[in-house]
Amino acid sequence: MRLANKSVLITGAGSGMGRLAAQMFAAEGAQVVAADISEAVLEETVASVHAEGGSIVGVPADVTSGASVEKLLAVGVKEFGKLDVLYNNAGIFPDDDTSVVDTDESVYQRVIDVNLKGVYLCCKYGIPELIKAGGGSVVNIASFTALMGCTVPQDAYTASKGAVLSLTRSLAVQYGPAACAPTPSARARS
Repeated sequence: MRLANKSVLITGAGSGMGRLAAQMFAAEGAQVVAADISEAVLEETVASVHAEGGSIVGVPADVTSGASVEKLLAVGVKEFGKLDVLYNNAGIFPDDDTSVVDTDESVYQRVIDVNLKGVYLCCKYGIPELIKAGGGSVVNIASFTALMGCTVPQDAYTASKGAVLSLTRSLAVQYGPAACAPTPSARARS
């Protein structure tokens, strides 16, 4: 197994791409710390990985809260001893995120908090753990809309994902040699 003895923290692991990532990392032998704000869907992800014999622990967490992210990292490192991969997947695109002229300020702020601040906080507390482990990978999930815009307005989502790409480029310059071509899921090595 390619990822035996590697530990990965995945945010937004309760459903969609996050759940799939948890299942795929576990299938390759990784020890998975799965995080989601919803305990119910998180439990489904944990059960699906356990059913396939994978190693996983579910930790309810709110990526918009520094204290919650700190606790998430502490639980993950305590459980598996280190962090090798930080997979920042948590994100939202609510129906009420439309054009800038129609989107309520509170909706815009909520999207920015989850999609961008969440990545910032996970990197803030996760990168030091990667460094302690001797290096690792940061995977920040963005979107093609960050590069192209969207014909169906989702302006807060689009702006947040564009900022994630820029943050990822900056992290790569600071922490490692990874190429930071503008791709929907930019990757930085620490």
